[in-house]
Amino acid sequence: MGNTFLNLALLIIFHFSMPTFSMKFTTILTDQSALLALKDHFIHDPKNVLTINWSTSAPVCNWFGVSCGSKHRRVTALDLTGLGLVGTLPPHLGNLSFLSLLFVTNNSFYSGLPVQLSNLRRLKYLSCGNNSFSGEIPSWLGSLTELRRLFLYQNNFKGVIPFSLGYLSKLEILSLYENQVSGSIPSSIFNVSSLQKIDLSDNTLSGSIPSVPRALLSLELIDFASNNLSGHIPKDMFDHLPNLKELSLGLNLLSGTIPASLFKCKELQLLSLVYNKMEGSLPIEIGNLSMLQYIYIGRNHFEGEIPKQIVNLTLLTLFDCCQNNFTGE
Repeated sequence: MGNTFLNLALLIIFHFSMPTFSMKFTTILTDQSALLALKDHFIHDPKNVLTINWSTSAPVCNWFGVSCGSKHRRVTALDLTGLGLVGTLPPHLGNLSFLSLLFVTNNSFYSGLPVQLSNLRRLKYLSCGNNSFSGEIPSWLGSLTELRRLFLYQNNFKGVIPFSLGYLSKLEILSLYENQVSGSIPSSIFNVSSLQKIDLSDNTLSGSIPSVPRALLSLELIDFASNNLSGHIPKDMFDHLPNLKELSLGLNLLSGTIPASLFKCKELQLLSLVYNKMEGSLPIEIGNLSMLQYIYIGRNHFEGEIPKQIVNLTLLTLFDCCQNNFTGE
């Protein structure tokens, strides 16, 4: 009788310990399987780096471009930058549950981003720039709440910028330049208080620039140049951007005057409003922006005299005001 109970107890212990044992035994194999699936999705590996190096005869954590955590020995980073790889990203990458960094920049990956990447809840850095990715920018990116940096520049993404990107409360850099993104700039973007740089240039964005509803103390760069943005720059836009250093709004369809709030940006180093339909005079307060190095306001409808206070800008190295209606000396 006693042996029966002992055997039953051992069976129960073994039963409940099996998942844990199995999980510890197979997790690195899961990572290996995901990476081998990625390898199988390569059409071309011109340098043969992964063709030769990614082999089951060597530990996954020793593979080229792969980094593992010291504690769990799971894949935490994958960096395939600049290898000239041609292929697609397989859904299996969503099984790399400890991944915090994914760099596939400067390759020739194409097709869309697989929805299974939304499983990577530890992901902090996603860099897919300079590839041939296509389709819409996925709305599920907004569920990657640990994301700090999102680089999707120089691809073939179309459609609109998902409103859900405004849910990325830890996002620092958003870089979407040189795509085919259209529609308006979602107002949710300026709700991200951690934002440092936002570059949406060289797309086909339209509509007006959204207002900034809260203080963005970290934001240093806004680049919306080379789009189809129209309307006036919000009057109070710069009330909440005390540390802005670069503002690029050139090559759009913007009209109206330069907002007075702009001259609160005492850290501003670059101002570009070139090739728009802006009007009015250049305010004397321009002389208060003592950090300015570059001013591009040419090809607009500005008028009046250039204020003498411009001489206060001792760091100024380039001042482009051509093809306006300025008068005087």
